[in-house]
Amino acid sequence: MTDGPLRIGVLGAARIAELSIVGPARAGGHRLVAVAARDRGRAETFAAAHGVERVAGSYAELIADPEVEVVYNPLANGLHAPWNLVALQAGKHVLTEKPSASNAGEAAEVGEAAAKAGTVFMEGFHYLFHPVTRRLHELLESGELGDLRHVEAVVAMPAPPDSDVRWSLPLAGGALMDLGCYSLHALR
Repeated sequence: MTDGPLRIGVLGAARIAELSIVGPARAGGHRLVAVAARDRGRAETFAAAHGVERVAGSYAELIADPEVEVVYNPLANGLHAPWNLVALQAGKHVLTEKPSASNAGEAAEVGEAAAKAGTVFMEGFHYLFHPVTRRLHELLESGELGDLRHVEAVVAMPAPPDSDVRWSLPLAGGALMDLGCYSLHALR
């Protein structure tokens, strides 16, 4: 990566992108270089609303752009692994929304590609960097509270509408892939 601001490309104009990459990029002084979406009009609207420098004609064009060094992938779950692979194979760093893949086979393939690329690959489990989570890990590691004997995890939020893409099984949707993965991730 460069010494200056990160140069970020955004795959898709997803709702989650504003909270997950636009705000943090601005706060960190990084650049949103490009955005691409299936619908160019959505990409243009997203770029105008969030100060993205330009619109790429396709996901592949965005990933091939030499100015983009980090790819943020908020696409539908079933599109995470395929586009994570393309970005990693292009030598890009990748921040992907969870889950990074639709199944164990895809996850292994993405993991191998990340190791081979020698770039940073992260899933968007942002809670890991929250001070409360870090303190919890410190307490667990120190043994200050004794041995861990039982853990329960609950994620509660209003369900998306029945028509939401997050429910689409062909796109690797469903309750576990959308929110349940947070509990599993935290427990692991």
